[in-house]
Amino acid sequence: MGQGKGAEQRHPHAFTLELMRLAIEKLPPSFNHGAKKKFERAYHNFVTNPSVPYQHIHETITRLGKESWPHRKAYHEMYETYGRSSEESFLLKNLDEGIRDKYERFIHEGGKISYFEGVRPAEELQRPSPFERYFTPEEKFAIEQALLAARDSAREEIDSLVTGKKREEFDDLFRKYKNMQMSMDGKIAELRGMVGLSEKWAPTILDRIRTFEEGWSVVERGLEEEELDQELEYWRGTLENFLRT
Repeated sequence: MGQGKGAEQRHPHAFTLELMRLAIEKLPPSFNHGAKKKFERAYHNFVTNPSVPYQHIHETITRLGKESWPHRKAYHEMYETYGRSSEESFLLKNLDEGIRDKYERFIHEGGKISYFEGVRPAEELQRPSPFERYFTPEEKFAIEQALLAARDSAREEIDSLVTGKKREEFDDLFRKYKNMQMSMDGKIAELRGMVGLSEKWAPTILDRIRTFEEGWSVVERGLEEEELDQELEYWRGTLENFLRT
C-alpha cells in the first residue's frame, strides 16, 4: 500500500498514519476484503490531505480496530498456539552463526527477547534492558531485523492454517471473541445508560465511556472485559449511594 503523492512532504500526523497503514497491512485473512479496501481508501485520503483533523483519523482507526477486533484476537491466539515455535526456528535460521550462538546463550541464561519489543515502564527507560546490555548495537540490530523477517514467515504459515486445515478451529475462536465483543458492547451501553442519572457524574462517566470505546483501536492498549466489570460495579455503587442521599 503506497504512501501517495502527499507523502513527499511530511504529513503532520505521519506517525499515526504509519500505524494505521501497518494495522491494515497486518489484518488477518478472515477480515472482509471489501471492508479492508474501505479502510485502505480512507488511509490514502488521509495521506493526501495534510489538513485532515487528527480526530477524524483517530475515529477511523478506532472503527477499524472495532470491526477487526474478533478477527485479530482469534488470529493472535492461533499465532500463540502454532506460530511461536516457527517464529523461533525462522529467527535462528536468519541469524549468522556467531550471533546465533550468542543469542542462544542469552536465552539459555534466562534472557527474553521481549525486552526490546515491549513497552517498558518510564522508570526502566533510564537504564538499559538485559537485551541491550548483552548485545552490541550491531548485534541487536541484526537480531531485530531477523525477528521481523521470522515473524513475516511465521505469519505466512498461520495465514495458511486459518484459511486451510485449521479453519474450523479459527472460526470457533472468532465466534468466541465476537460473543465477548458483544458482551462488552452491552456493558458499555449499560454504562452509557447511567449518564442521565447524575448531572454531577455525567462528564466523568462519559469520559470513561470514551476511553473504553477507544480501547477497540488497533493502536491503544486494548479493552478488557474485567476492567469494564469493575467500572460498572463502581458506578452502580457510587450512583446508588448518590441517589439515596
